[in-house]
Amino acid sequence: MTLDEMSRVMAAVAVFEYRFGTPNMDVLQAWHSVLADLDVDDAVEAVRRYYAVNTDRIMPGHIRAGVKEIQAERRRTQPSEVRALPSRFEDDINREVRMERGAASVKEVLGPLLEHVARSRPELPSAMDQLRELTAVPAEFDTVDGEVVE
Repeated sequence: MTLDEMSRVMAAVAVFEYRFGTPNMDVLQAWHSVLADLDVDDAVEAVRRYYAVNTDRIMPGHIRAGVKEIQAERRRTQPSEVRALPSRFEDDINREVRMERGAASVKEVLGPLLEHVARSRPELPSAMDQLRELTAVPAEFDTVDGEVVE
């Protein structure tokens, strides 16, 4: 947000807050230093929403919290491309292509990670090898009908 856009936010505050008055350049720069990373339209909407339910004087933290709520609401209401995929039971001719492309991108991302884990982990014997080793050793005693046979 630029200083000109910040003056728009401050004007929105002044409309609701008659005690605020016309902000001077020092106030404008101070608020801008705290809110410069926010979108101006979201900040103005946060001011409007704040004064819809509050009578206290607004502070930059209130605007930041309001913008955070607006962005969270936008994420909840806007459909996600991933979530919009049809299920396997729906008729979709491009489903197989998207699945292959998705699997390829997952392999591309996870492949180096899995190789690193495999290199850093010691080689362990398989469960079948351990079972063979245990059963290959002859028993010292065998029992037949509960009696020990040597």
